Amino acid sequence: MTKLQKWWKPALVIVVIIIALQAGASLLVRTHRVHAYLAAHLERAFGRQVEVASFDARLLPSPQLDANGVTVGEDPSFGHEYFLRAERLSAGLRWMDLLRGHFEFGTMSLNKPSLILVRNSEGRWNLERWLPPAKAGVLQGPRIYGPPSPVAPVNRLERIEFDEGRINFKIGDNKLPFAFMSVSGSVEQISTGRWQLQLEAQPWRSGVSLQSAGTIKVLGDVAGTSTRLQPAEITLHWSEASLADVFRLFRGQDYGVRGVFALHATARSGVAKEDGPGDWKFSAQGSATQMHRWDLTERADNPRLNVNVKGRWNVGAETLVAEQIAVEGPRSNLRGMFRLAGGSAPSMELRLDSLGIQASDLLAWYRAFHPDVAEGVTAEQYFTGGMILRGWPLMLESAALSSSGGIVKVPGFAQPVRIGPLSGGRDRSVLAIGPLRVALGGETRAVLAPKHRRVALAMENAADLTFAHDLNKQAGSISIEGNILTMQDFLKLSAAFGHQLNHGWELTGQATAVTKWEWKQPFAGRWNGRISFNKAALTVAGLNQPLKISESELDWIDGRRVAHIVKVDGFGGTWTGNIEESLQSDAENGPPWNFHLSVDQLDAADLDRWVGPRARPNWLQTLLPTLLRGSAPSTPASELVRRVNAQGELGIAQLTIEKLKLEQVLARGSLHDLQLDVREAQAEWAGGKVRAKINAKFLPRPAYEIAAELDRVNLAQLPGAGRIAERLGGVASGTLQVKTEGVGRDELLGKLAGRGELHLNKVEFRGWDVNASVEDGAVHTGVSRWATGEGSLRLQNSSIFLEDFRLDGGKQLTLVNGTLSFGRNADLAIATASPRKGRDRKPSDPGSGHVLKISGPFDGPKVSVEEAVARQPAD
Repeated sequence: MTKLQKWWKPALVIVVIIIALQAGASLLVRTHRVHAYLAAHLERAFGRQVEVASFDARLLPSPQLDANGVTVGEDPSFGHEYFLRAERLSAGLRWMDLLRGHFEFGTMSLNKPSLILVRNSEGRWNLERWLPPAKAGVLQGPRIYGPPSPVAPVNRLERIEFDEGRINFKIGDNKLPFAFMSVSGSVEQISTGRWQLQLEAQPWRSGVSLQSAGTIKVLGDVAGTSTRLQPAEITLHWSEASLADVFRLFRGQDYGVRGVFALHATARSGVAKEDGPGDWKFSAQGSATQMHRWDLTERADNPRLNVNVKGRWNVGAETLVAEQIAVEGPRSNLRGMFRLAGGSAPSMELRLDSLGIQASDLLAWYRAFHPDVAEGVTAEQYFTGGMILRGWPLMLESAALSSSGGIVKVPGFAQPVRIGPLSGGRDRSVLAIGPLRVALGGETRAVLAPKHRRVALAMENAADLTFAHDLNKQAGSISIEGNILTMQDFLKLSAAFGHQLNHGWELTGQATAVTKWEWKQPFAGRWNGRISFNKAALTVAGLNQPLKISESELDWIDGRRVAHIVKVDGFGGTWTGNIEESLQSDAENGPPWNFHLSVDQLDAADLDRWVGPRARPNWLQTLLPTLLRGSAPSTPASELVRRVNAQGELGIAQLTIEKLKLEQVLARGSLHDLQLDVREAQAEWAGGKVRAKINAKFLPRPAYEIAAELDRVNLAQLPGAGRIAERLGGVASGTLQVKTEGVGRDELLGKLAGRGELHLNKVEFRGWDVNASVEDGAVHTGVSRWATGEGSLRLQNSSIFLEDFRLDGGKQLTLVNGTLSFGRNADLAIATASPRKGRDRKPSDPGSGHVLKISGPFDGPKVSVEEAVARQPAD
């Protein structure tokens, strides 16, 4: 207690003094004179001009100076933007230096710094002139371009720490899109002119969104400016980076590749005695795992790669030599070297001395980037080779590739796909590979290269593949010649590898192919050639029966498809003609097709059996998903018709629609976007001719409009008239316009409506003498004849309404009114009038007091004579 009473006053004095000193120091550094003094010392420390918004200071527990809003200027030879900017700088002060009257900085800490690294046109970095030299005064500094720096680089920084920083890059005046974010670590001078780096950052690129770019760690040490950072030894480690973000960083876009990337690299310069000025020795080990396409799930067998590179790099001389390059997969490897020389005469060389690739690795790559590859597909084959590329840009100088053959096993096939021996390489200016024999099943000798190349038709379930590319013209081709006896097996095999060739159709039978994929510039090829089909059957979505292809051909002419139908049986007839793809293409609806088809006969009853849903209603739903390429099963069947975009000409030798029989039918029209437009149609019917225009819209509800012209149609041959047709004679001409809507025969007939105008000649009505019957009031048998006639008809409510048909017999005018129903019933009233008076009379006014009535079914009508009833005006 006595000690406390003794020392509390001195302690209080010390505390007051410390508080006063602390407060005084804080106030002192805010004065203009001290502010300028401290800024000058920071300029000496950084070797650049420094601007500070404000200073603060504290003495305990150790002297520390805080600077807010710090901006370090750039060397004028590298631009006029800032070199370093930080929200806050904290610098420790050395007590011993302060007691000796010296003001020196210890450790510096930068909060949220932003550094701009600039490389000028001479290949120098602005950082080189900032770090202190390794041996000041001994080695002559590099030549500096532009105005001299206003402050000499005599800084004595010991350690710089930073957190939440950013590093930007510039080439001259152009700011690069790359940057490092969240930079943390330290730069420490471990000896005179020797700096140790410990950095950690995340890469960034403007304009793209990065999700998992990984973390980059840099460790090592470098020398000062006079030796351009040499000697140096730097280690870089980049881990847990997404492959998608790696591509976004370096290319600015997403290529749809997913996986994990890691890189470990070292660079040394000036360490070995043989190192020349500017020489860097480097080694890099990169790995990419779990690689797959962005929309495919990750698999255990996804491909992976390890890449090891060792070499030398001289920035000043613009040379790069990768003496050892090794690329390794699970079962494959590639080894070679690369050489690059810049300058006025740039050149490159890439040598792949050892190339060994397993087909199982190729299959893993294919499966990782192509959907719907069947599980259980395996491949066994080994490829070896090598190549040399030289020039600027690189050109293939020599190449060789070979394989002894192999097999591919596919689930569902009892026998494997056999692949024959392969050899190829550069021969003069052509890179050629093959022919390569591929066979579906069979013995091993079936894929051995024959002494003389066999024609396609002589092969059995096999094909020859040949690749050729002219290196000078940049033109080439891949030819396929083969013969498949069972096309259904080929389609299944293609589907097992994720290529569903048949979308909404199935094909069985034999096919022979002689085709080429040709290009005049890389990646812009077109098909040429022919595929012939014999004794095949084609099943198409929407058809209840298969088309029987006796003989047909599918040609490609510069990528344009042309189908030659030699003989195809379907829809109850035999078809011939051509269907070809138009040169013009619609991106939304696909390419339009032109057709010129003819068939010997068609029957509506057969069409209903082929197209109607009665026979196999579930079969169409089964094929819809493949036809629509994976679309939802709820997609309406009308989508099939909507995708048809065709126009052309159809000829039918004989067309039967129930009782209606047409011959020599010729129709020209188009089907596009669920709309049928028959611009011109003509046919022979009932001894005369018919011309028509048809317009049909299938959505939202099927609707049809028909405009027809009749020319000299024989009344005795009219369909659907039953035994009445046996009593009629004469010819008719005129026009008819009808429309209807709906689905199915009953609804279409029920909603059929329209009007027509007819002109008759040499009309005969056998069985009754109409004029005598009307005149006497009793039925008289005989024959009625009229020279001409005319009238109008109306179609409504499943009936034909005759409105004032005038039949001119010369001496008398006969008027016919009534209905003929689609149910084959008649209700007709026939009256007579004198020609002179008939023209002024109303059609309903009878010329006498009697009317001939014909009613009942067509096959047995009831005929009677009744008293005429005068119609009232309201009627």
